[in-house]
Amino acid sequence: MSYSIGIDIGTTTVKCILFGEKAKVVAEAGKEYGTLLPEPSWAQQNPDDWWRAVVECIRVILAKSWVNAEDIRVISVSSQAPAVLPVTKEGKPLHDALIWMDRRSVEEYEIIKETVGARRVFEITGNRLDTYFTLTELMWFIRNHPEIMEKCFKVLQVNGYVNYKLTGEFTIDDTHASLTQLYDVHRDCWSRELLDAIGADVDLMPQVYDCMAPIGHVSAEAAELTGLSTGTVVLAGAVDATAAGLEMGVYSGGRVAEMTGTSSVVLIGFDELVTGEELSYLKGRAKNSTLLYGAMNSAGGSLRWFRDALYGGETMKKDAYPRMNREVEERAKRPSRIIFLPYMAGERAPIWDPDARGTFIGLNLNTSRAELIRAIMEGACFALQDNLDQAAKMGLPIKDIICCGGCSRSDIWLKIKASVIGKEIKLPEVNLGAPAGLAYMNAAYMGEYSTPEEASDANLRIKKVVEPVREWIPMYRELYQVYLESYQSLKRQFKNLARIR
Repeated sequence: MSYSIGIDIGTTTVKCILFGEKAKVVAEAGKEYGTLLPEPSWAQQNPDDWWRAVVECIRVILAKSWVNAEDIRVISVSSQAPAVLPVTKEGKPLHDALIWMDRRSVEEYEIIKETVGARRVFEITGNRLDTYFTLTELMWFIRNHPEIMEKCFKVLQVNGYVNYKLTGEFTIDDTHASLTQLYDVHRDCWSRELLDAIGADVDLMPQVYDCMAPIGHVSAEAAELTGLSTGTVVLAGAVDATAAGLEMGVYSGGRVAEMTGTSSVVLIGFDELVTGEELSYLKGRAKNSTLLYGAMNSAGGSLRWFRDALYGGETMKKDAYPRMNREVEERAKRPSRIIFLPYMAGERAPIWDPDARGTFIGLNLNTSRAELIRAIMEGACFALQDNLDQAAKMGLPIKDIICCGGCSRSDIWLKIKASVIGKEIKLPEVNLGAPAGLAYMNAAYMGEYSTPEEASDANLRIKKVVEPVREWIPMYRELYQVYLESYQSLKRQFKNLARIR
C-alpha cells in the first residue's frame, strides 16, 4: 500500500497527517509554537521552531501508524504566507522570519509608493501595495540590516525553509511566488523592475516550481532525524489557502469558502486570471487559475489573545476553547451590543491599515466576560461581512459559504456568523484544512486521481448546514453599521497612536 504525508506550517501550529490510498487519514499530529512580538506591529518566528515541530510530528505519526517509511511515496508542505526569511548558502537563517502579520515596513511602503507607484505595483503583481507582502519587508531588511543581506544567499518562504530542511534544495512554489509582490503574474517570472526598485538582486529569489512538481527526495540527514525514507519524493507544495481551497472545491466557477483560523480568509475560485484592488490575488493550483481572497489578520487570533491574556490560557486538557464556547452559550445568549474591532495586528482586506488596533466599544459596569468573548466572535464576523460586501461590489454573487478551519468547530460562532452574513454556512465532512488539499495533490501525483480537482470532487461532502438565527439578524444589521462607522471614526486616532514610541 502507498502512503503520503501532508504538512501545514500554520501561524501557531504544525499539522502533519499521514494519508493512505484515496487520501484517507491514517494518523495525525500537531505541535504549537510561539510568535515573537518585539514591538507593536512586529511579528516574527524562529524558523527552527517550525522544523523541530515538523520532526516531532512526523515521528509521532510514524509511531502511531506503524507504517513502513519506505511505503511513504510523497510529501507536500503548505504554509502561512507571505514571509521573509534570509538564509545563507548553507541554509542557515540569518534572522527570525518576518511573517505575514508583520507591519514594520511602513517607511518602505511610502518609498515604493513614491518611486514606483501603487498602481504600477498592482499592474505587475495583481495585488495592491501593502506591508503585508514580501516586497516592503525585504526592502526593510535591505535598508536596516545590510550586514544580513551581504550574507544572504536566498530569501525563503515558510514552506520553502521546511522543504530545504527535507531536501537540501532552495525552492518556492508558484502560489507562494504570487504573494511575494515581487512576481510578475502576467509573465510568470520574477519582476526585475520591482527587485531593482528595492535594491535586490533577482538571484536572491529561489527557482519557482509548480505546486505538484517534485523538488527532490528526503535527504539522508532529514531521514535520520524524522525516520523517513530517502526514497520519499517531496513536492513543491502551496500556500495554505490554496491547499484549503482545494479541499473545499474552491478552484473555479466563483465558488466561495472561508478558511478560519488565526486569520480568516474568504476564498473565491476562478479558472482564469482575475484581480481586484480591494481583494487579494493568489494563484490557484492549476495553471492560470485564481483565488481572490479577503484576508483578515486576527479572527481566531483575537480569541486566542483573550484566551491567553484574560482567560487563563490553555490547559493540560486542551479545553479552553470549549469552555469559552459554553460560557457564551449559557451566559451571552443574545447579540452583545458591544463592538469589537478585531484589528489586533493591523488589518488587511478590506481596510488595508497597518495602524488599526483591536478595540472594544460599548462596555459598561454590567458587561460580563461571556459578552466580551461573544463580542470578539461578532467582530470577526463583521470583518467577514465587510469583505463579502467588497466581493458584491465586484459583481461576485455570494449564495452560501463552505467553512473550514479551527474556528469552524465552534457551533455558537458558526450561528453568529450565519446570522451576521444572513446566509447559511456549509461544513464539509472532511474538514482538515490545508493538509487535505495536499493529500489530493499527493494522490494525483501517485496516479490515484487524474487531477487534484478530481480528488476534491470525489471527497467533498457536506455533513452539516448552519442556518442563521432569524431573531438575531435585524440587530446584527444595525450593529454592523456601527462597526463600519467605528473604524472610520477611529482611523485618525489609530495613526496618531502608531506615531507614539
